[in-house]
Amino acid sequence: MDYKYFHDGLLSLSVVQLIFSLTLLLGSIILKPYIALEPDERDFIILLALVNLAFSFYYLIEALKLDRVFCLEEKHIFKFGKRIGVVSLVYTPHLFVFISLLLIDLHDLQLMMVILNLIIETLLLGIVFKEVYDILFKEETERKFELEQNRKLYFEKK
Repeated sequence: MDYKYFHDGLLSLSVVQLIFSLTLLLGSIILKPYIALEPDERDFIILLALVNLAFSFYYLIEALKLDRVFCLEEKHIFKFGKRIGVVSLVYTPHLFVFISLLLIDLHDLQLMMVILNLIIETLLLGIVFKEVYDILFKEETERKFELEQNRKLYFEKK
């Protein structure tokens, strides 16, 4: 995957996920009397939204550090790929737990926010796993060629 596409995708998806999770969190707290949320349901939604916020911050920080990582040697890029891959594997079960919110009888506004969060979370995990595959599991010659091409396009000053 092209470096610029990955950087822009990771940055924008993590910010959108952060905003949507914050909206779901605050909406569940503030609108509780108006949308007839049970305390257990509200606490479950708040917990899931807080986990989303934590991982969104992590991906945002990784996206902001990406320029410095891709300028370094390949071993540092491998470390980055392994680190973000392991964190994404830890984050993946959250997606399935978040899907369980669709089984709860939620207000339409809550349901819409859950669906939007699911879409963004799926896209975020997809783009990260694609880049991890490109960094760690591609053939060495293909990977080196792609890294050099990205470095020439985006990092060499003219």
